[in-house]
Amino acid sequence: MRTDVTVLIPFYNPGKRFITDALKSVFEQTYQKWRIVLVNDASTDDSVECLEEFLGDPRVKLITHGINRGQSHAQNTGLQVIDTPYIIKLDSDDWFFPDTIEKMIEVMKRLPRDVALLWGKKTDIYEDREGNTCLKVPRKEGASYSDKYEFLLSNDVPFPRFYRTEALKTVGGWPTDDPWDGRVMEDRRIDVRLIERYKIHWMDEMLYNYRQHPFNATKKLDLYNEVFEWHIYDTLRRWGNEYEPEFKFRCGWKQLAALHPKEKRKSLFD
Repeated sequence: MRTDVTVLIPFYNPGKRFITDALKSVFEQTYQKWRIVLVNDASTDDSVECLEEFLGDPRVKLITHGINRGQSHAQNTGLQVIDTPYIIKLDSDDWFFPDTIEKMIEVMKRLPRDVALLWGKKTDIYEDREGNTCLKVPRKEGASYSDKYEFLLSNDVPFPRFYRTEALKTVGGWPTDDPWDGRVMEDRRIDVRLIERYKIHWMDEMLYNYRQHPFNATKKLDLYNEVFEWHIYDTLRRWGNEYEPEFKFRCGWKQLAALHPKEKRKSLFD
């Protein structure tokens, strides 16, 4: 059976319940021509114990790091062994809707090859420490982008992330050349690498369940804001250093508010 898409699931101590939910959502897809690549980034919790029931399926591959290397390295480890035309990233504490892959692969196959990333709508699921659902918030906003500065100013973080594998490999995979060795904000960093060469397309469909819980890595607000500012300055330097960023805060999270053109210095001969 021809396989078109690989579900890439890197994980580090997500807990048995979370990763089980993620895997079940793949097995319950209406579209079944998928593979799964799990990358265990040296987990020490009980999440590995539940994998046996899934590893019996030949479509599922598990790779294990001997030491914890961080999100970007884990995803690049998975990328090295993936040979399907498309990759969809699934965080180990989130899950798909039953028709997520079917809808996304139908759209991606119709798009031109200069589209590297496809995304859509998501639902934020807020849970307490006991795993009780407190609130569900559908996030319906989104857009397609071909202009890199427009994308940067949008502050968008695409979910789900349906990639063209060829594009990911062309840009060298997830960057690790930051002070945090690719452990933080790897999603935003790969987005800007892709938008430098490709387009990002949005589809008007609800496709992803994003679990908001007290243990999310992104709850480290001060670290997130520090990395975000570094990321913006680094991106602008990569793009020619033509703008000075202006930042704002939204509910404590730092965002990009505006880009101001830098004044060009006149030469001695002007």
